[in-house]
Amino acid sequence: MLRAVLACALLGLAATALPAAAQNEPSRDVGVRSPEPGLPKELGAPVLPSALAAPPAEPAATSVLQTAPVAPTVAEPSVPTTAAPATPASVVQLPPADLGVAQKLQESIATRLADFIERKPDREAVEAFYRERNFQPMWSAKGTATPRAVAVGSYLKNVASEGLDPSDYPVPVFSGLDDADAASELKLTRSVLTYARHASSGRVSYTRVSASILYPPNAIAPSQVLAQLAASDDVAATLGSFEPQHAGFRALKAALAVQRNAPSNEPARRGDAKHVRVDTASLIVANMERWRWLPRDLGTAHVIVDVPAYALGVFNDGKEVWRTKIVVGKPNLATPLLSETMKYLTINPTWNVPPSIIRNEYLPKLERDPDALERIGLKVARNNNGSLRVYQPPGDRNALGRIRFNFPNVFLVYQHDTPQKSFFARDARALSHGCMRVQNPEKYAELLLSLSQPEDGFTLRRIGSMYGGEERTINLKRPIPVHVTYQTAVVDDAGHLKTRDDIYGLDAAILKLMRGNERAVADVPIARDYKSSSKPVMARLPERSLSGTRALAEFDEDRSDRGGSLVGWDNSRFGDSRAMTRAFQRAVGQW
Repeated sequence: MLRAVLACALLGLAATALPAAAQNEPSRDVGVRSPEPGLPKELGAPVLPSALAAPPAEPAATSVLQTAPVAPTVAEPSVPTTAAPATPASVVQLPPADLGVAQKLQESIATRLADFIERKPDREAVEAFYRERNFQPMWSAKGTATPRAVAVGSYLKNVASEGLDPSDYPVPVFSGLDDADAASELKLTRSVLTYARHASSGRVSYTRVSASILYPPNAIAPSQVLAQLAASDDVAATLGSFEPQHAGFRALKAALAVQRNAPSNEPARRGDAKHVRVDTASLIVANMERWRWLPRDLGTAHVIVDVPAYALGVFNDGKEVWRTKIVVGKPNLATPLLSETMKYLTINPTWNVPPSIIRNEYLPKLERDPDALERIGLKVARNNNGSLRVYQPPGDRNALGRIRFNFPNVFLVYQHDTPQKSFFARDARALSHGCMRVQNPEKYAELLLSLSQPEDGFTLRRIGSMYGGEERTINLKRPIPVHVTYQTAVVDDAGHLKTRDDIYGLDAAILKLMRGNERAVADVPIARDYKSSSKPVMARLPERSLSGTRALAEFDEDRSDRGGSLVGWDNSRFGDSRAMTRAFQRAVGQW
């Protein structure tokens, strides 16, 4: 017995006798590589003779591992050490029983981490995390799963309550074999990181659903996930904190539990039934997914636009203080989902007609009737650079009404008043080119200004007194977040689940990605050129140029051309280009 204790003490002494720099240096900097069987030469494990090396029959791997010191039975001699580096890594003392798993874990991380962790940011976080803890396992000890691992496994097996699929987060077993337990360590770490990413930012990347969606990133950093779990005394609570904490999400989670426990006899409804069944439970899941896309902090004062409800609400301190009807984009000109900041209001706005409307709606009218623009209050002018401008001056007939609410965004949409008040009497109000028309704009303006700058005393009367023929801008001293959402399932204040029509088909698109052939990559974002819609659309007036020079149709209002393509106004679409040109000449007057 004494020999065994003394041998362990000498092993610990041999490890601590290494210079501090050698103990903490990554293995790739201090040794030569010896390939593992079946691996290419360049993937071989680093080798360094060490008192902690494996038995002579196997190649010795470079290691920074240290066993925990054994209580000595004899006085340990004083050993001189070199000066520690300026920012040394903390060294975790390993129990002898876990040393074998730690060595295998270090080898796996050094040589084949990509086999376990696919995403590069996750791999970098995993390597840094385990190196910092001297490759000590977090999920096993002495060949068995730790209570922390058991709690994590139990949680991941029940994530269906959050609208997620437990099969996406497999929970491995720990067998007591060093190789197998090192692999299980990394597999469980991968499952935890995948869950945290899905819970915090979505099982489905919104980029795969539509080009008309753009939210700020939500995913929690993998290094933060691992650090929080390592320090947590309640891993279930820590894992639960990664999902949205919004009241709307929590209410849907409770409704999902009720729905799944109830007998199901409802038919498929809403969405593309050929590809996905959208029953009530699935509808709830799709809406929970969209909650994950939203910012975690909506703002103390903020605006929520609910597109399928055709409604807008103003919130303060977590409570809705006002609500009004709105008109939203047609299905083929969808109002984009986004989170931006309301920065200023425009009183008596000028409407600069976007080129998509000019090309698709007004040019055909002008071809048939040269007086069409004048009758609807539009004017045509030439800018100094020869570009063409179609606009509507401020006034009662202006398409934007008397107030425009501006939250700059890549989609070039905003909220505004409208002279077409009759639209608000309809139940279905997907009627615009993408912008949001507000039923009670004066009251909306008063509320926004009272939240932003109550000291300025803006009232309905004061706002109305600013109406006239000149544009006026009111900057918000305290900008207010605006979140455009898509809620086809909500729980009201009485606890009742309410459902709405999927006017843009987003429920079906999300569920198809969650269940279809693209499921494996549904959470991987794809590139979207969100700024393409802001590219100018060029217009050619054939009789105005000897060289076919194109004129720029200026736009900065309502809705930009969705495709951003360069389209000429020529006789390929509008017949006799001379007639079209004469129409514009008549509208403009004398050029």
